[in-house]
Parts: sequence; structure tokens; C-alpha cells
Amino acid sequence: MHSPVSDPVLDTVLPRWPFPAAPARDPGDIAAVETGGAEWARRLGLIDSGDPRHPLRRLCAGELVSHGYPRADTGIRVLITQWTMWYFNLDDHFEDGAAGASAAAADRAAAPLRRLVDAARRREQPPTAEDALQRALADLLERTAQQMAPVQFCELLAHLDDYFTSLVVESDYRARGVLPGVDSYIALRRDTGPVLPLLDFVEQAESVRLPARFYGTPEYTEMIGCAADIASWINDLCSVSKELDRPDAYNLVVLLHRLEDKSLKDAAAETLDRIEQRVRALKQALERAGGPSGTGGPYTDAEKAALKTWADGLLSFQNHVEWYLRHGRYDRDEPRPEVPA
Repeated sequence: MHSPVSDPVLDTVLPRWPFPAAPARDPGDIAAVETGGAEWARRLGLIDSGDPRHPLRRLCAGELVSHGYPRADTGIRVLITQWTMWYFNLDDHFEDGAAGASAAAADRAAAPLRRLVDAARRREQPPTAEDALQRALADLLERTAQQMAPVQFCELLAHLDDYFTSLVVESDYRARGVLPGVDSYIALRRDTGPVLPLLDFVEQAESVRLPARFYGTPEYTEMIGCAADIASWINDLCSVSKELDRPDAYNLVVLLHRLEDKSLKDAAAETLDRIEQRVRALKQALERAGGPSGTGGPYTDAEKAALKTWADGLLSFQNHVEWYLRHGRYDRDEPRPEVPA
């Protein structure tokens, strides 16, 4: 099987992989999700050429989403696929484009996106979009607000704000030619990928509603933070081959390799150890949220069942390593993204 992952990393982590393979889906179902994403991207201008090697065409985002949200219906997976395509497009502009050339450039690029998020938070008419990225974000925010409870939508908006801020901070590191320390990287990495905003869809994917009072509790913060770390570090394990030769590699495996003088195999093993620790911490937080057996805890039985289902969804989100192994997103020869008009 083709893999974009470097061999030392593969050899180390796959025999110990702590997550099951994603369940098989009907190819026709995945094709429908892919089509829903691609048609939307063309309509909004994120894909504006016929180049079959355009990153968004090669992404197979519908397959990725179908792995990570195995119980979601087709409509929700189409919406999440569209968000995923938008995030990957934005990430490419910051990582490889002019938006990431400096903190000032990144801040300018993020500013109109922040204004759209602020308008959604205040339930105001959004400002006029000036390019495809802004048009697509305005469209996504409007439709997502109709799918989420208000408290959940506010959480998504907060996570988007943190995501934009982290892209500015990372651009500053990159422009200055500075690598963050491992602890600083871990704190930043939770936000630099759009994992937290994607995890906000787990309720929709699992057809549950969390109790409103659960948001903001230590258990909520621990569980969703652990899930974000796990997904981010899976990405780091699977993107080593693309990032290993970059001087500005923001990747936990590569940083452990460079800054702590570990072999790639040892750095990969430590990253997987950290993932397993986060899985245990997530499950322990769920146990605390339910309260000791027989005491009832702060939630009703129905609410506890919703928490358990949500926690299962956070872990199911991690069952997407097959997508990394099957697709060349992290090969070194990927073409540069188009700049949407």
C-alpha cells in the first residue's frame, strides 16, 4: 500500500496503533459526499480551474470525513466535508502562500475572516465578502448556525477565533526562522489545525445534544482538548515525510527528533505514547463527568448517555489513518494551491 509516511515512523507506530480501522462505507455513499463538497467548492470559487491535480480535487475530503464521522448521515457529512475543504485551502495559503510570510501578513489575511465570525456571533448581516475564502466562510457559517444549538455554535465561533490566532502565531515563528520548544508547540498545535472546530460537529454526527451546562466544565475542556491533541499528533505522525526536510517543520515528531536529539523511531514512539496517554485522560474525564457509580452525579441518566455517545464520537474521529495511507496529501510533490479570486 502506498503511504506518504516515512518508513521509520510507519514501522514504529502502525503495529501499536490504538484505534480500529474505520468501518467500510458504500463507495456510492462516499462518492455522493465527495460530489457535494466538490460542487460547493466550484460554486463558491475555491476550485476555479480544471486542473485535476488541484489540492482540493486530490484531497478526497469526503472519504476523510466519512472515516472520522462513521455514524453521521450524508447531509451532515457533506457540510463537514465543505468545512474540511475550506480549512485545507486556508491552511495552504498560510503555510505556503503570502498570507504566512509574516505575522503582519497573517493578521491582515485573518482580519476579514474574524469580521465574518464576529458578525455571526452578533447575528448581524455579514460584511461583503471580497474573495472566495470569505464567500465560502460566510456560506458555511450561515448554514451551520441552522444546524447547531446556540451554545454549540458559540463554541464553534470561539474555536475559529483561536484557529485564526494560532495561524498568525505560527506565521510569526516561520518568518523569524524560529522553532518553538516542544511544550510551546504542544500548546499551539491544539489550535493550528482546525481540529477543534471539526470536533464541534461530533454532536451532529452522533445525533445527540450535550447538556448546555456541560460546556466550559473541566471535564468538557479536558475531553475535547484530549481529542484535539490526539488528532493533531496523528497528523504529525503521518506528515513526517513532507515536513522532515523543511527548516520550519511544525511537527511534534520532527521537533522531538531535532530539539531532543531523538531518532525518528524514538520520536514517533514517544508521540504515540502521548496519544495513548490522552486517550486514557479522555476516558477518565468522562468517568468524572458521570460521577461515582450509584451517586447519580450532576447529570441525568439521559444526559450521561449523551456524554458517553459524544465521547465515543470523539474517539471515532481518530479512525482516519487509512485516509493518510491511501492518499498523497503529504507527499513532497504536491502542487501549490490556487489563489481563489
